[in-house]
Amino acid sequence: MSQRSILMLGVATLIIMVAALLLTGQREDSSTEDGGLLVPGLREQVNEVDAIDLTAGDGEVIARLRRADGRWRVDNRDGYEADFRRVHDFLRELALARRAEPRTAQPEWFARLGLADIGSPDASGVLIEFPGTALPSVLLGAQDQTTGARFARLPGETGTWLTDRALSAPDEPLLWLERSVMDIPASQLSEVTILHPDGDRVRLRPADDEGDQWVLLEVPEGREAGPRWDIRPVANGLASIVLEDVRRHDGHIPEDAVRSLYVTRDGLNFVVSLFRDDSGNWAHFSVSAEPSEPGEGPLGEQDRQLMIDAAAVDARLSPWQFGLHQRKFEVMTRRLEALLAPQSS
Repeated sequence: MSQRSILMLGVATLIIMVAALLLTGQREDSSTEDGGLLVPGLREQVNEVDAIDLTAGDGEVIARLRRADGRWRVDNRDGYEADFRRVHDFLRELALARRAEPRTAQPEWFARLGLADIGSPDASGVLIEFPGTALPSVLLGAQDQTTGARFARLPGETGTWLTDRALSAPDEPLLWLERSVMDIPASQLSEVTILHPDGDRVRLRPADDEGDQWVLLEVPEGREAGPRWDIRPVANGLASIVLEDVRRHDGHIPEDAVRSLYVTRDGLNFVVSLFRDDSGNWAHFSVSAEPSEPGEGPLGEQDRQLMIDAAAVDARLSPWQFGLHQRKFEVMTRRLEALLAPQSS
């Protein structure tokens, strides 16, 4: 697997994490004709904020975001990595947001703007809080149909405001996670094997050096392989994996799990255990490597680097179980019969 692919497994976020919000030092100008900054003090402290809580109108926690060692994580998803770019952009926009136009101060009208108190029957906004700081919380409501800007109010204040920007704050927990798991196309693989608990096995190998065409091995006697356009998606099992959910791996894999092996051209082995439960379709990854010249002597530089790469990728993936979309799950658990040409009558 190329260095680029390993970076796509998550290391790319290290580049982003060193980026500062570059807002510190700018004057908070509240003397304009509008109502000033939406969240007083946030602009000056934005680079020091390391905790953000988002709560939905019904009182359910959307995300508890925590920053440590330059990385944002979602505390209520077992500390899984957050979408750094989304968090970064949201915090920057919130720090810059202004109270552009005053709106109603009558509580009975708050619900129409999406600004009813959290937990009340008509609540539909998103409450933003900054634990561990003196920063005020802010309630983000509906978007203005004309400007697209967001309505907002600070709990405890009587006034409401139309802000000067959209302030995207998704109320879906999934959208605050770093959803990209990996993207290893078939062209970087040398072998794919899918083994079902009942012994049904699918084995694929590339038919050319480029890995553009794949062939089905161990075709039963009297049968023929199906069309290549049915086989290629199976070889692409590790391409564009995007999580639908995530949870800590507890060490248990069900006995009826399907095991899939993907071997990269440079020697990484991805073993995927795939299973279903009441909460969805799940995959657990473990990653290892085999030296190109196994033996009792010391490893060469290339093999040492391969072992380091395998350990780094495994450390990122193996502590987790990833929820997969139904279509991706079906591709990664394909049976042999599905890849054979129909029997002639």
